[in-house]
Amino acid sequence: MTPTDHPDLRPEIALGWRRSEMSGLDPGMEVRESQLFDVDRHSRLLRAAQPVLTSMVSELNDTRFSVLLADHSAKIVDRRLSNRSLHRHLDQVKAIPGAQYLEEFSGTNSLATAFELRKPIAVAGDEHYLEALRVFCCYGAPIIHPITRRLEGVLDVTGPVADQSDLLGPFLMRAVRDIGQRLQEGSKLSEQRLFAEFQAESARSKSAIVLFGENLALSNAAAMDLISSEDNALLRTLAGELGNTGTELVRSVALTSGREVDIRARLVAQSRDGVIIEVVPHKSARMTSSAPAAPVLRGRVVSVVGAPGTGKTTRAGEIAGPDAVLVDLAVDVPDSTWKAAVTRWARDASALVVDNLHLADTTTAAFLRSALRAASGTVVLVSSLDDLPDDHRALLACADEQEELPLLRDRGTSFPTTVQRLVAAIAADRDPSRRVRVTPSAMAVLATQDWPGNLTELDKVLRTALGRALGDVTVEDLPPRYRLQPSRTTTPLERAERATIVAVLAETGGNKAAAAAALGIGRNTLYQRLRYHHIEA
Repeated sequence: MTPTDHPDLRPEIALGWRRSEMSGLDPGMEVRESQLFDVDRHSRLLRAAQPVLTSMVSELNDTRFSVLLADHSAKIVDRRLSNRSLHRHLDQVKAIPGAQYLEEFSGTNSLATAFELRKPIAVAGDEHYLEALRVFCCYGAPIIHPITRRLEGVLDVTGPVADQSDLLGPFLMRAVRDIGQRLQEGSKLSEQRLFAEFQAESARSKSAIVLFGENLALSNAAAMDLISSEDNALLRTLAGELGNTGTELVRSVALTSGREVDIRARLVAQSRDGVIIEVVPHKSARMTSSAPAAPVLRGRVVSVVGAPGTGKTTRAGEIAGPDAVLVDLAVDVPDSTWKAAVTRWARDASALVVDNLHLADTTTAAFLRSALRAASGTVVLVSSLDDLPDDHRALLACADEQEELPLLRDRGTSFPTTVQRLVAAIAADRDPSRRVRVTPSAMAVLATQDWPGNLTELDKVLRTALGRALGDVTVEDLPPRYRLQPSRTTTPLERAERATIVAVLAETGGNKAAAAAALGIGRNTLYQRLRYHHIEA
């Protein structure tokens, strides 16, 4: 059986089948035995992934899906099951910890093929090359380290083909992002600063940029075009000389290609051994001067990130204190006004809160980065993480500490405390002598709501309830639509599915046929999901 026998195969699946054939596999074969390796339970990947895997299995409870994690060589290092009956099925296809799940052993499947392609892929039913795997639907995605950009592993969700859902993708990708974030947080602070410096330098200059650290080497696209592997040895030698000659070095050299270039190397501030090098081909006279070294960042920098309405600004105020200078980039004021505030903060060494950083343009981000280097006070950067440009991510990466605030619906056991704190604050504003509590029945109903507006929505609901309450807040005091407890709590997977459908409908202008095509499902299926999620379109 060859891809030509199935002309309806997607191109990436057809290519996977060809690779499987070239590896000597036959569709009727079982998954090949591979050497079983020991699993390092204390590896960087597993440390970062453990809480994410636990959360995934919890969210997949009452389903028939499993979660597999493979490392940078496609060896399975963890397997989590939401249903014990999956044990036998996965054992039969040798998807067990310690096994290496490459296409040459297992054919086309989401774990091995995502590893091969270095990109997410879904493989379901007859798309698997080996017949033994066709009872499964699976979704896999590579885990790329945010700093080194190296492949750390592959995350896979697998279940019976009868349970196939094209909308499991957002659930998997969110988990991959969470693991990537934990990998970044687990990296040395010096590595994060090196990466941030590299991104900022690459954004500022169109020249070839190379960065060397103790266990890190980064090059931008211009450097990869200009510099060969043999030239890297020369650049490393120059980087070594830098430590003996000062914080900067400027030299003209010839690359192995024969091209004359100017080399400008400097130590990265607050880095023990980081060196960033700019390589500029000769076009005119030799460079004889160099830019001053970046000042050392002396103050404390904290980033507070999260979705809209999660209380980022409030938390930033708690960190910075009541006397902090506030710069809100969402407010339409002249640049000179807020830049003066930042300059005053830098001069006075007071605390600064920069709110809505995600709304800043590239010029503003560059100005803030420069200001942070020159100041010794405390600064709190407040931002959303959605679709941030590289300049903004580089600025956030400079933070010594990062707090990511969870969605209100995901706060679990801390939810009652959050509610009671808000109630106390609202009541104190209206009548300082009033002491109000939320009754257990009202708290239970509130805890089951979806809260798309997070704390902003909760604050509005509680203000309405307090206006009605004669004493403690009861269920009857809540706005009508918040009095009913859902028959069951929606899972993050269902919320991701609903959000995906709503976003695609918006992109297609409400055209259901176009939305169904974009989602890869039939119109009848789309109508069913619209009714299930109570989406009006």
